[in-house]
Amino acid sequence: LCEVVFSPLWGMLSDRVGRKPALLTGLAGATCAAVMFGLGKDLTTVFIARGLDGFFCGNMGVTRTYLGEIVDASTEAKGFSFLSVCFSLGLFIGPILGGELVYPAKFAPQIFADTIFETHPFLLPNLTYAIFAAISWTIGACFLEETLPKSERLPWCPRRAEGNSARTASSSTFSRMASRASSGADPMGMPRVFTVPEGEDEDEEQEGTQDVEQPRAAQPTVPARTGSVSAALQQAARPAVGYLALVQVIAAYCAVAGYTSGALQLFVVIIALPQSVHGFSLGPAQIGALQNVSAVTLMIWQLFIYGPLVTRFGYLRVFLFGWILGALAYGLFPVYDIWYSQDYGLERYAPLCVMQMLVAVAGGCCFPTVFTLVNRAATGLARGSVNGWANSSGALCRALLPPAVSLVLTWGNSINPYWGRYLAIYINILVSTAVVGFALPGIRKVGLAGVKPGDEPQGAGGH
Repeated sequence: LCEVVFSPLWGMLSDRVGRKPALLTGLAGATCAAVMFGLGKDLTTVFIARGLDGFFCGNMGVTRTYLGEIVDASTEAKGFSFLSVCFSLGLFIGPILGGELVYPAKFAPQIFADTIFETHPFLLPNLTYAIFAAISWTIGACFLEETLPKSERLPWCPRRAEGNSARTASSSTFSRMASRASSGADPMGMPRVFTVPEGEDEDEEQEGTQDVEQPRAAQPTVPARTGSVSAALQQAARPAVGYLALVQVIAAYCAVAGYTSGALQLFVVIIALPQSVHGFSLGPAQIGALQNVSAVTLMIWQLFIYGPLVTRFGYLRVFLFGWILGALAYGLFPVYDIWYSQDYGLERYAPLCVMQMLVAVAGGCCFPTVFTLVNRAATGLARGSVNGWANSSGALCRALLPPAVSLVLTWGNSINPYWGRYLAIYINILVSTAVVGFALPGIRKVGLAGVKPGDEPQGAGGH
């Protein structure tokens, strides 16, 4: 909820103070929130810590904005795929640290017994994260370069900035007139000799020696150097690809984010169902191991396959491939349930591992694609604000879809405890696919933005 509310504010803040300060502030706040969560001993403290974490994690849009400003058309696919690699690393390492480092006084009493880690059993994993985050903050503070020059930042108060620009222009014009000091005047008060400031052209010097200055062409009232404020104010004029295409690619991101979170919720609940209703009856350890399979697959896909695939086939075809694959991976759930019985031994994990690999490939196609396209569609606008609103919209879908599909799952189970569970899966697929259908024209338009005629990806065929 906090990420939904505050993501746009982080984006707008980064458009005014720069990307680096916003990123470092968010990382520092998330570090403190993790320590607070680990020290929490009551529900109020835990909720406050989670709220602060959501508030500071609202700058995820700033991360994508920064990345979008250091890549170009030839490297953006690789850049945003690397962002997914970092995500997969976190998905792989996070559950291991979180699961293995809780209750340290039990697995290492000789070190942690009678210490703060015994009274606060969740502090060690959170403190471990905080240490890594602090190291990252230090590296960022020392070596991270700012990508938004001061001349391109938006002012805090646009009206006041325009007024200051006009006053600067008037002052400059008055100074220019006053610098033409006269060394004498005729009875009518007209200057006889003018002193021309250095840098004026030769024609002006010749005019300055005349008794009366000749009529001159009108000069611009606003010097070029004062145009930076107006240029910054006009960043939010219009998107280069049009507002509809921008809305469509953000809708695509929302569909991917919402569908993925809802499907993951269903996956965890369904495979944890007892075997009495043909469930796999898996516990947290087994589910975590399956998610690690997904994380490793995603990492390999992003490092070695996604970039060349986009270069060859283009963003639209890669996105469609990923979406269809993701829908197919979850749509085959009734087939996976054939191996629900423990009588199959380790073989019962094989279909679930294949499913997780397919889901990882699907996410590895869709997420970096929509991240790239949102950044492209933001050209001509304040990029930080656009990514902030996109991140807020995606976070809202991630928050709403899991409880929504859980309600549908409960309703389906009330109809039939065996096949009713699959209704939630198929409804999630159909609704999200409808949103993707709305977004496809924008994906195609933005995907081809900036591509020169004849340079379309192989096999694109204008599609």
